[in-house]
Amino acid sequence: MIQSVRFENFRCLRDVELSLEPLTVLVGPPASGKSTLLEGFDLLLGCDASDYWRQDEAHPAVVEWRYDSNLKTRVEYPVGRLDSTPMLTHTVQALALDLVALREESTTGRSPALNRTGDNLAGVFASLQTGQRQKVIQELCRLVPSLGDVALHQTGLRTQRLKFRDWWKTDLWFTADRVSDTVLLLLAYLVLPYQVPPPDLITLDMPERGMPPPLMGEFMKLMRDMSTGSVGGTPIQVLIATSSAGLLKHVDPKEIRVLTRSTDDGATRVSSAPEVVADWRQRLEMA
Repeated sequence: MIQSVRFENFRCLRDVELSLEPLTVLVGPPASGKSTLLEGFDLLLGCDASDYWRQDEAHPAVVEWRYDSNLKTRVEYPVGRLDSTPMLTHTVQALALDLVALREESTTGRSPALNRTGDNLAGVFASLQTGQRQKVIQELCRLVPSLGDVALHQTGLRTQRLKFRDWWKTDLWFTADRVSDTVLLLLAYLVLPYQVPPPDLITLDMPERGMPPPLMGEFMKLMRDMSTGSVGGTPIQVLIATSSAGLLKHVDPKEIRVLTRSTDDGATRVSSAPEVVADWRQRLEMA
């Protein structure tokens, strides 16, 4: 498990260390650095002087990963040669699900992992083992009682799309463009624990978009179960950025990290102090 990540000179992250739980939730005002932190987890080799603190080439970005095994990996940018790049011992899946992309058709080939926008959701669903697929369908139909089943239909020689059966009229099927945004989002989240191979960490930016408040608790339960391995069998750490008071109702205070910007130089600061967390929860509830 990733224990913490330290960023130096990456955009507004001048010197920030973020400790991680199995499930961690980032909160803070607009432009406090939430999205920047998520992007920092998926840097790979994509960092140059335009991403440095104040775009100062004399102070390049550095990311340091610490694991619960006491191992540490430090990556300094720009990376000079591929053969000199430190090998990270973890994988990160950065998701920014797009509602248009989730409705797109997929190729009939195997898609063991969901793409960033979710444009291959049909392919990932098709790649699930029979037992896994039944678990996903059963849970989706429990969360959305108007659905009776989920299946695939061929749209071309090598393309397929999702279809959803009506609960009351069993011979009535809806294509993905005829179901709600919530249905597509829930299906995308439900397949995550069964990806092959499972990532070590998944990041989600504002997952409350398109999620009705009554389902927020169910969504967070799925994320927590995924982070502990209760669903899927393999623990997957989850990092969420949110502005939703409704989502925070289902988060333990120890899982919350509050981001703010320094009034002196604009650098992002991270706090997990109980009084800071309580204050921010109250602010969101009053907003």
